[in-house]
Amino acid sequence: MGEGMQRFAQILAFGLLLGGVAVAGGCGSSAGGLITGSTTQIAPDMPGNITSESPMARPIAVAWTSARAQRCGFYFDAAKLKTSYLAYEAKQSSGAEFVNAEKTYDTTFKVIRERVSADPDYCTDKKGAEIKTDLQRHLKGDFTANFPKAKVVESCGFFGCSAAPASDEPFSAKKVFDDLEKKANK
Repeated sequence: MGEGMQRFAQILAFGLLLGGVAVAGGCGSSAGGLITGSTTQIAPDMPGNITSESPMARPIAVAWTSARAQRCGFYFDAAKLKTSYLAYEAKQSSGAEFVNAEKTYDTTFKVIRERVSADPDYCTDKKGAEIKTDLQRHLKGDFTANFPKAKVVESCGFFGCSAAPASDEPFSAKKVFDDLEKKANK
């Protein structure tokens, strides 16, 4: 092999080595060396990155439940639930905190109602069961926030891994084809 060709082979090998190091370096320290990081996924209708421990969690949780229950056709009096919640909040809070809680409730209710009304397939059996549990609790006077925990979704590297959001629903080929047909017919 000529000297020029040998030099080219060395440069190529060095370049491949550097490329491999770059790929491996960006992949984190998982057992397989392929996971580049993770993100948290929250329900699309959930109000932001709020947790049950946040200071405004109570008004957001009650308004979120009320708006969702109203959207899914639950039989309850949303105004009465709001009045009951605000009476509870008046006993728990000072004047400024109460006003803030009331504004937070109203804003959350409006935003969530608009967000969920746009989805014709919003009210699934699973979602209905979750809403019912929270609604019954709130109607009984338990206004503690009980937001679902965010799911950790792993971001995979060079060799793959599904970047699709995690779902608790089982895979259904019929649903996939129905969704594709809906998109095609629009």
